[in-house]
Amino acid sequence: MPKVKFQPSGRSIEVPDGTTLFQAAKRAGLPVAASCDEVFVCGKCNLEIVEGADHLSKQTQKERDLLQAQGRALTDRVSCVTLVLGDCTVRASYW
Repeated sequence: MPKVKFQPSGRSIEVPDGTTLFQAAKRAGLPVAASCDEVFVCGKCNLEIVEGADHLSKQTQKERDLLQAQGRALTDRVSCVTLVLGDCTVRASYW
């Protein structure tokens, strides 16, 4: 199972392939900023990808649009739709 590491909290968790970053953070006991209950409309659950971007699902145009609307880098990911396919490390400013 892939391992997701969370910075700066230092927590990590193994999750089944296809788990979203949002679900992985919740399972690790970390809060995730969001206002849309994981329905992919607010983009506030974005996370910075530190390592393993190639181990995540492909980014869609809608995801890029939400990141731009939040003023985030296009290398960040919207956690409620980003699937974990291998080991990765992510960071959120609120952890």
